[in-house]
Amino acid sequence: MSDPVQGPVQDPLQHPVNAERPDIVVLALARNCAATLPAFLRFLSSLREAGLDCRALVGENDSRDGTGALLWAAQARGELSHVPTAFMADIRGRLARMARGREHLKRVLDGQGPAPAYVCVADIDNVMARPPEAGAVLAALAKLERPGLFAVSAASQPHYYDLLAYEDEAVSYEYLLDDIARHRRGALGYYRFFSDTIYPAQSALTRERETTCLSAFNGLTLYRGADYRLGSYLDDDYARCEHLTLNRRIAAATGRRMLVDPGLVLRTPGDHAQRGFLSFYASRVRKMAVARLRG
Repeated sequence: MSDPVQGPVQDPLQHPVNAERPDIVVLALARNCAATLPAFLRFLSSLREAGLDCRALVGENDSRDGTGALLWAAQARGELSHVPTAFMADIRGRLARMARGREHLKRVLDGQGPAPAYVCVADIDNVMARPPEAGAVLAALAKLERPGLFAVSAASQPHYYDLLAYEDEAVSYEYLLDDIARHRRGALGYYRFFSDTIYPAQSALTRERETTCLSAFNGLTLYRGADYRLGSYLDDDYARCEHLTLNRRIAAATGRRMLVDPGLVLRTPGDHAQRGFLSFYASRVRKMAVARLRG
C-alpha cells in the first residue's frame, strides 16, 4: 500500500511476540545513532524479559555511521522492524521532517490492525545512552491507567530539557525556536538568552514530584494505544515541535492530560546541559563543525 504523503507503507514486523495485539509498540526515528542503538536494543530486550509483548518500528534515513546496517541486522534477529524513511531527506526544515517521519511510523502502525495496549515514542540518540529500567516503564504504565491521563512522559536528570514539547495552562514554548533564532547573532548575547531564559525554564520544570500538563515528551513518552490513534503530528500552518502538535490533538479529543513521571528517568543529553559561557561556546563550535562535515 502506498501513502501519498509519507511514502510507501512497510510490511509489519515478521517476528512479533503477539501479532494480534502486542502489549506495547515502540516507535522511534534513528539517524546516525550507531553509538546508542545497542542501548536501545537492550532496552527492548529488558521490556520483553519483564513480560511485555513488545514490538518496535524504527524509521531511518541517510545515516552515515552504519545505523542502517545495524537496524537491518536487528530486524533479521527479530528484534525490531526497520522502516526505511528515505523521503525524509527531501523535506526542508528539521521540525517538518521529524513530523513527517513520525507520522509515517504512526500510519505504518495504524495499518497493522488493532491498536496495541500502549505505544512508546522514544528518541534513540544520546538521550538513550542510559535508558530507563524495565521496572520504571512498568510502573509508569500502571500510572497511565489512572483516570484523566492519556500519556506518561519521562523526566530527566540533572534537569528537565525538552522545552519545545512542553505546554500547560500557564506556559508554552511553541515559538521558542523563533526566539532562539533572533538571539543567535553574537556569542555572548546568544549565551545570555540561554542563561537568562532557557536554563531557568528548564530548572522550573525539574521536579521530584509528579506533575500533569497538556504536552510533554522529554525523550520518551508512553501513550494509551487507542488514544495515540486519535492524534496526528502534521500541521501545515506552522512547523512547531511535532510532539506538541500530537499531544494537543489527543488532549482535545480525550479531555485528558499527561503526567510527567519523576520515576521514569532519562539522562539529560550533553547538548542540552546547562553550561558556563566557555563550555557553551565550545559546544556551539563543535556543533557547527559537525554540521558542516555532514553537509
